[in-house]
This record gives sequence, C-alpha cells and structure tokens, in this order.
Amino acid sequence: MAAPERHVADYPAPRPAVDLPIAALLIASLAHWIRGAPADSVIFFAAAILLLFTERHAGAADDLLVPATRLPGASLIIAVALVALVFGRQTVPMFLAVTAIGVGALVVEWRDPSLPSQPVPRRGWLWVALAISWCLWELISFVYEQAAGGLSLTHPTMSDLVDPMLDNRVVQALALGVWVAAGLAMLRAAAEARRTA
Repeated sequence: MAAPERHVADYPAPRPAVDLPIAALLIASLAHWIRGAPADSVIFFAAAILLLFTERHAGAADDLLVPATRLPGASLIIAVALVALVFGRQTVPMFLAVTAIGVGALVVEWRDPSLPSQPVPRRGWLWVALAISWCLWELISFVYEQAAGGLSLTHPTMSDLVDPMLDNRVVQALALGVWVAAGLAMLRAAAEARRTA
C-alpha cells in the first residue's frame, strides 16, 4: 500500500530562533546603553522580553470568540495632546500618560490571539524599504557621531533633527496626537484582520 502523498503545505514553516522585531529591540537597547542612555536601554530591553514572552503565549481557539476590545478615539488623542500642551516634555504627567498608553496597547494586543503569518502584500515592500533606509540612516549617523565625540552637524541622527522642534509645546501636542492616532489605527487594523481571518 503506497504512502499518502505529502505536499509542502502539509509541513509547518520553520520558526526563527529569534524574531526580527525582538532582535531589533535588543540591538536598540545595546545602542542606547553604548550612547549613555541607560533608561532608554532598559525600556527597549524590557519591550524585547515582553514581546518574546508574548510570542510564546499561544491563545486558545476559544479566544477568537472573545469580543474585540472597544478602543477610544478622538477623546484619547485630545486628552494626551492637552497633557503635552499643559505640562510639556519630561514631566511626571507626561511620563504617566505615555506609560499608560503603552501598557494599555500591550494589554489590548495581549488579550487577543495572534494571527498566523501571512504573505506580505506587494505594497508592503515599499514600507519595508523606507523603514530599512531610515534605520540605516540612524545607524550610520549614530556611529558617525560616536566617532566624532558628540553631535554632528554634517551627519545628524533623526532625533537630533527632530528634538529642537519638540521644544515647542504646540509641536509636542501635535506630534503626540499623531503618535496616538497612528497607534489606534494599527490596533484597529489588527482587530479587523482577526475578525476576517
């Protein structure tokens, strides 16, 4: 009796030992440690560990029946922008607001089951190319500045270019509002992908 024919699709795809986002966070943590920003380094390292734990956390099939979390909208964007406008950067209220948003987003994503990997859409490669270009710019600029012993006016990092603009509280409020809006859009897109999977 002949053995049943097996196809490539019958075999599970190999899983990398370390996912690329986790590796990127660990590299970012090391880079911040080298540049003398231990607080930023700890934040990136903690995010990598949480993501690693989350990736290993497999949800049950019944989790798909859990109703999607209802996300806030314009009210959250306005509230966070007002905090930035009233208190400004590097203040306790601003720290608490950003921390609460990050923890809330983590909880929302963690309670929902992970989606199986899917092919990247053709237009996705454009965003990947832009992201890699940005990362390469930051890496080259960072190494250049470390070699130069400080801020370089000829090859500054993106944070060096953006930081002076963020001294203005109105710009801070606008930037934070856009950041929250983009995060909510990504959370909604992930929830929609789960419902249609």
